[in-house]
Amino acid sequence: MNTHPPERRDGAVNLAVNDIRVHAGFRVVTEDLLAGGPIELEFFAESWGSTALQLAVSGDRMTQRPGQFRFAALFEGTQLKDPMARMPVLGGPVGVVQVTPERAWCQTLILNQFVRLEDTIGQLEHGAAGRLDLACHRPLVPAATEAEALSTDGARIVAVDLAVALRRDDAALTALATGLFGEVMQNPAASRERPLALLLAMRSGARDQIDALARHPETAVAERAQRVLATLC
Repeated sequence: MNTHPPERRDGAVNLAVNDIRVHAGFRVVTEDLLAGGPIELEFFAESWGSTALQLAVSGDRMTQRPGQFRFAALFEGTQLKDPMARMPVLGGPVGVVQVTPERAWCQTLILNQFVRLEDTIGQLEHGAAGRLDLACHRPLVPAATEAEALSTDGARIVAVDLAVALRRDDAALTALATGLFGEVMQNPAASRERPLALLLAMRSGARDQIDALARHPETAVAERAQRVLATLC
């Protein structure tokens, strides 16, 4: 009998400072969750206050992933590591978006860029499933101006716990990697970023496909694949 508590694929918190009212959180948007497969999350922020929220959004140039996010993951009770834990945090580009009752903010994230989900494969027998517990964190400054948004003063933490089941299906994982590889090779440059990012984030879960991408005729694609392969050696 399965003794795991039920899944929780989304969660949010409410923050209120003066006339700023924010509902913010995380949700899992990938439907079929495979051990070693890419998992997409969304961070969302909605406003219902009379003053618009000015929200800082950033990236990290060293890790090549969105900035400000932190995830702690346990799979069947075993901690999963950050693949970029040894990389220095040097910051990157920062912008400010406005969140109003008419305009919510939604940012898609690839969890594999923050957590070594490929390590879940070896923890399961073929056809078995296991529980992934995920603690999601992001600072949020209840800012009314761009200057306030770019400061860390008064930051609150959006902290949400999620839990989902991952199943091991090696054939499905290979088919997924093969499909993403086909999209990268066949799609025009303008529409291949998502499948490329998902495939590279799988790391050892898509080793053969990433190895082939390291010989891609376009230098930018080949270099990204080569950087991933270097972390696997």
